[in-house]
Formats: sequence, structure tokens, C-alpha cells
Amino acid sequence: MSNESAMDEKGFRRILNRNVGLPLGLGLVGALFFALLIGYLLNVIRWVEHTDQVLNRASEVYKLTLDLETGMRGFLLSGDEDYLAPYEQARGKYRPLTEQLIGMVGDNPPQVQRLERLLALQEQWDLFAQEVIGSRRDGGNYLAEVGRGRGKNLTDGMRRELDTFINSERELRRQRNAEVSSSTTWGAGIYLVVSILFSALLALFGRRELMNLSQTYSQAMAKQSDYADEQRRRAWLGGGQTLLAERLLGQPQVQELADRSLEFLAEYLNCVVAALYLREAQTGDLTRVAGYGFSEDASLKEHFYRGEGLIGQAARGRRLVCLDDLPADYIKVASSLGEGQPVSVALVPLQSEDRVNGVVELAFMRVLEPREREFLEAIASNVGMALEAARYRQRLQEVLGQTQQLNEELQTQQEELRAANEELEQQARVLKESQAHLETQQAELEQTNEKLSEQAQTLADQRDELDQRNTTLGRIQAQLEERAEELQRASRYKSEFLANMSHELRTPLNAILGFAQLVESGTPTPTPTQKRSVDQILKAGWYLLELINEILDLALIESGKLSLSVEPVSLTEVLTECRAMVESQAAQRGIGMAFPRMPAQGYVNADRTRLKQVLINLLFNAIKYNQPNGRVSVECTEQTAGTLRISVRDTGAGLTPEQVSQLFQPFNRLGQESGHEEGTGIGLVVTQRLVHLMGGDIGADSTQGVGSVFWVEMALASAPGLALELTEEQPAPLAADGAEMHTVLYVEDNPANLELVEQIIARRSNLRLLGAADASLGIEFARVYRPKVILMDINLPGISGIEAMKILRRDPVTAHIPIIALSANAVPRDIQRGMEAGFFNYITKPIKVGQLMDAIDAALAVSSLPKGMDTQQDIA
Repeated sequence: MSNESAMDEKGFRRILNRNVGLPLGLGLVGALFFALLIGYLLNVIRWVEHTDQVLNRASEVYKLTLDLETGMRGFLLSGDEDYLAPYEQARGKYRPLTEQLIGMVGDNPPQVQRLERLLALQEQWDLFAQEVIGSRRDGGNYLAEVGRGRGKNLTDGMRRELDTFINSERELRRQRNAEVSSSTTWGAGIYLVVSILFSALLALFGRRELMNLSQTYSQAMAKQSDYADEQRRRAWLGGGQTLLAERLLGQPQVQELADRSLEFLAEYLNCVVAALYLREAQTGDLTRVAGYGFSEDASLKEHFYRGEGLIGQAARGRRLVCLDDLPADYIKVASSLGEGQPVSVALVPLQSEDRVNGVVELAFMRVLEPREREFLEAIASNVGMALEAARYRQRLQEVLGQTQQLNEELQTQQEELRAANEELEQQARVLKESQAHLETQQAELEQTNEKLSEQAQTLADQRDELDQRNTTLGRIQAQLEERAEELQRASRYKSEFLANMSHELRTPLNAILGFAQLVESGTPTPTPTQKRSVDQILKAGWYLLELINEILDLALIESGKLSLSVEPVSLTEVLTECRAMVESQAAQRGIGMAFPRMPAQGYVNADRTRLKQVLINLLFNAIKYNQPNGRVSVECTEQTAGTLRISVRDTGAGLTPEQVSQLFQPFNRLGQESGHEEGTGIGLVVTQRLVHLMGGDIGADSTQGVGSVFWVEMALASAPGLALELTEEQPAPLAADGAEMHTVLYVEDNPANLELVEQIIARRSNLRLLGAADASLGIEFARVYRPKVILMDINLPGISGIEAMKILRRDPVTAHIPIIALSANAVPRDIQRGMEAGFFNYITKPIKVGQLMDAIDAALAVSSLPKGMDTQQDIA
């Protein structure tokens, strides 16, 4: 008995140890395996959630990129600062959000590198945007910067980096989802196998232990199933949000965006009927803009007032509304196979920045699941913000169209206003003058009335004294008027004297310069002393001529005798001629010259000769007062008032503000301080008055140690019509054989000029000069000797050179002879009139040897043409 008891006790202990130890050991192993599996699944699922968060952040960065570009584009198109609001907001959020994204993917170096490249591209794009926006604000040529494509290339690069980043994250999410699925399957399988083995062992070792183990296993499987369901729910929610964001990417219009949203919800939630209502900005009413699965039912309402119906209440309550057990007449779903009744309806308010801007209505043939309700609440803000952005883009396009239409209307109105403004300005000037005159008369009358009222009481006692004072004042006033008249007469005599002295002063100086040129070119091998002397004569003569011209120009301006021919002038041609005249002097001093490339329409209203005189004066001053090896640059910029500014900039020592204020005062020689003491100090005065006479403006700015800039502003003009030019080649001049002599007649009353031309003609063995001291003798000589060429001075005593030319043209004997005009006081208008009157050529004094001989050779060639081509009209 005791042995059986011992065996029973030993067996019981063995069974007890087996039933306790084996389940305990297997339970520990299973628990460890289960913990590892659950930990692994939790870790993988966390990474899946992390990937979803990264994708959401990347979508926000993508949206900020679109906001940056859209805001800048709206400002460039409209110039309205309000359009920069989304740009400024996106600009402030871009870097923090991207850096947060970099921190989230810090374990993935390739993704970090893509984001860093994205930041670098965004910084470059931001610099480009700031430059273009600044140029748009300053009225610059921002379209040229946009046209170069730098901004588009940077934007494309940013989108490529974002697309690559998002695709990589999607691939990583797919891999992790696959790992979750695979791990769950294998883990569940392994755990199931272990559990079955453990259950089998427990079944072998005891029903009680097996039942306990089965119960434990069932509880664990239930928990795992619940957890798996929760993870699937989260994955379904996150996947739906991501797919919706992808469907709404791009820049669709409001209608297209609404259709895309309903199509996606119908596909993802299996709804049978859907509608999207959009809130109107002014009234707050809701209007249906898109539908899905509608049948032909005229009773469906398309418009809801504020707070009207369930649609309005859903928008006012700002919360999801779900309806079950719908009435029989709510709505019908029809197809070719039949029709049915929806079971439930969901009303989803769409929000953007705490403001409801629409409502989505969805009908289902089933009861809505909780996760579907959660999904609808999660996407409401995304769809609302997308709709708001689409409406913003649509409003921007409408504003752009209106702006273009307004620009066209403004251009038409500007033309009408310009004519009206001119008339109003003229009327305003007349009214202003009348008002000033009336105010002056009123002040005089008031003053007179006050004096009369004061003197009325004492008039009887002071009548004699007043008469005496009036007599004295009248005498003093007469003396003042006489002296003022004498001063005006003296000033007028001075100006008229200087203006009339033009011919008398220039004639001997022209002769000096001409003879100096003859001496210089006629001496085969001049000694250094001779050459230096001639150079000094020429330099002094040209300098003296320049001073005389300045003084006489000022006198002509003051006396009102200076005539100008203001017409459209090509600035390119004028600057080219000026450049040719100053480059040699600039090269001697080592001064670099920079001239602009002018546009084809670079025409200004000016007198060509006087504009050229103004620019050459400014260029010579810039070279003269510049530093050695300095630089002179010419810049042309179009101003907003329809004018063109020509700036001459140097790198000289610069002037003080006081010196700048005295630049255009007469006889101001600021060059004395820098060692330049030559000049009369009226060059800039003449320049200023010439510019004002042409209707322009002139000024200067200077900075000591940097340099000075002188600028001239002239009114812009349209390009004149191009005159047709004769394309036939002119016959070449006849060669001289040494035997035949050609007579050249020179009509000139000044012996010095006659002798100068005689020495010039003497250089040709086949030419001889015949002189006449007045027009009458010249006409007689022309009829008798019939010269090949006639040189005609304009300012002749008695009959002028122009009248003499007309007489010769009317005579059949002399009508064919080419006549060359010589004048020291020629302006463009005089030259044009002379050429129209019949002169073959027009040469200004001082006479230049090469220019005169070229004109004579051309005239000789024409005089030798066959009959029928010997008239001035034929050679024009």
C-alpha cells in the first residue's frame, strides 16, 4: 500500500511537474516569441506611420512651392502687392518645414541629400524671385529676366527633387507594408504552429492543461486580431489621404478639382451618388458645382441659401452629418438594370483656415462605417484648401484678363486725355496769368483805397505837399525809366554787336587756320621748329575759334537771332559722329571710352548740329578733367515722362556740392583749381541754353574721389520716313592729262580767303583760279569764261551768294555749272535751304583742304557728264 502510495505520489509529482513545468517552459518560450513578434510588428508599423507623415510633409512642401510660384506670378502680372501674400507666407514656412522633413528622414542619407539640394534650389529661386519682384516694383524690365528661363529651370529642378523624394518614400512605404504583411503572416503561422504543438503536448499531458492553454491562446489571438484591425484601419485612412492628395496635385480649375474629388470619393468609399456645393464669397449661399451618379431628376435642388436645409446646417455646424433610415422619396439611384434607394447619406463640410467654403454630400447603399466617417472628417480640410487655392487661381486669371482689357482701354483713353490735357494746360496758363494780373490789380486797388481813406481826412492840409511829392516822384520815375531803357539798349547793342561780328571775327581766323594747314601740308620736310610752330598756330587758332564760337553763340542766343531746326534726330548717328571726333584726344591721354548700343527707335526731337555741339562739349570736358588713364562712359536710359536721358560719366576728382551748384553760371571757371585755366567759363552756359532752346533739360551730379556725371534729357521722337536713295552708280571723275586746264571761279569779297583758296588750287597743275570780288562781277565772269566749277561765298556785299546762284541757274549759258557754297555762319536749316535752292555742295568755314578738293573733284566730274545729265536735278 505504501509502495503504491509512493508510486502514486511519485507519479503525481511527475505529472504535476510535467503539467506545470512543461506548460511553464513552453509558455515562457511562446511569450518571448510573441513579445518579439509584437515588438517587431509595432516597430515596422511605426515606420509605416512615419513614412505617411513624411509624405504628408512632402505634400505640404510641394504646395508651398506652388504658392511661391503662383504668388510671384500674380504680382508680376498685376503689380498688386496683395498677390504677394501667399508668396510671403509660403516663403516663411518653406525652410522650417523642409528642415523638419530633413530631421524626419535623417536615417536615410539619399533622401537627406535630395532635400538639401531642394533647399539650395529654393534659395536660388528665392533670390531670382526677389530680383524680379524688385524689378517689377521699380518699373524695370522684369520680362527679360523671366524670358531667360532661369526661374522656370529652378522650379523644374525643385519639382524633380520633390517628385523623386515622394516616389522614394512611397516605395519605402510599400516595402514596409509588404514587410508588415509578410511578418504578420509568418509570425502568425509560426505562432500558430507553436501553439498547436503546445496544445498537442498539453492534450497529451492533460485535458485541463490543454484547455487552459487553448484559452490563453484564444485571448492572445483576439488581441492580435484587434491590433491588426486597428493597424489596417490606420493604413486605410493614411493611404486614402495620400491618394487624394495625389489626385488633387497640379493646378486644376475649380470645376475640374470638384469632379476629381467626387470621382475619388466614389471610388474609395463606394458611394453611389455624390454632390459638391461651393460657398459664394459675397452671400455665403451654397451652389452645386459638381455631381456624380445623378439621374435625370428635375426636382433636385442646386442652390441653398445660408443655413437652408441639411446642406446649410452642415456648413453652419462645421461637423460631419450622417443620416440613416432615409425616407422613401429622398433620392433614387438608377441605372440601365434598375433603380434603388440609398441607405445612408453623409454631409461633409469643407474647411480652409477655419472657414467653411463648401459641402460634399455622399449617398451609400449601406450604413457608413466608423472608419469611413473618420476618413471624411480627416480629408475635409485638404479638399477645402485645394478648392480655395483653385478659386484663388481662377480669380487671378479673371483679374489678369480684366487688367489686359483695362490696359487697352487706358491706352485709348490716354490718347484722348493727352489732347484734353494740352488744351487744359493752355487754358490753365491763360487763367493763371489772368488770375495773377487780377490779384495784382486787386492788391494795388486795396493799397490805393487804404491810402485814400487815410489821406481823405488830411487832404486839404497836405494837398500842396502831396503835389510837390508827386512832382518829385514823377521826375525820379522818369529818370529811372530813362536809365532802364539805356541799360536795355546797351545790352541789346552788345548782343547785336556780338551777333553781327560773327563774320568779321571768324573770317580772319579761318584764313589763319587755312594758311597754317597749307604751310603744314605744303612743306615737304619741315624742321622740328617749323612743325612745332605750325602746330602751335593751329592749336591757338582752333582754341581761339572755339572761344569765339562760344561767345558768339551766347550773343546769338541772348539777341534771339539763333535759329534752330528741331526735328527727329537719330541718336545713334550723332553719338557715332561724336565718338569719331573725341577718340583721338581720349587716346592721347589714355582715357578709355564706352558708348552704348542704341535701339533702332532711338530718335529724339532736337537740332542735329546743336545736339552734336552739346554732346561734344560734355565729352571734351569729361576727357579734359578726368584722371590719367581714366574712363569716360556714355549711357542712354528711357525716362517715364517720354524722354531719353544721355549721361556722360567720368572718373575724375569730382566736385563739391557748392561747385556743382555753380556749374551753369556765366564766367565760372572751376577748372582753375585743377590746373585748367583756359576757356571763357561760358561753355556750359551755352550748352545749357542750347538744350533749353531745343526743349530739353540738363544737369550734373558729382562725388569727390569718384567722378562726375553730366546728363541731358530730350523728348523721344518717332523715326522719320526713309527717303529713297539713287542706287545707280555715279560716273567717276575725269582724269587730267596736264594739257587741258579747268577754270574754277571763286566769288569772295575777302582777299585773305581768296588767297587761301588760290594757294590750295595751285597744287593742281590742271586747275586755275579766277577771282571775283562781288556777285555782279562773278556773274559776268561766269558768262564770259564759263568755268567748270563756281565757289560762291554766301555773305557778299550787294547781291548775296544765294541770289547770285539763282541768277546763274536761270541763264542757259551757266545753268549747268556746279556751284559750291562757302559760309561761316551755316546752320542745318540754311544748308538744307541752300541745297534745295540749287547749290551742288555746301562747305562751312574754316575751309579744310581735303574737304574742298573732294567737293571740287566731284563738281568737275559732274560738269564733264554728257548733255542731258548736266543739271542739278539730274545729279541729285
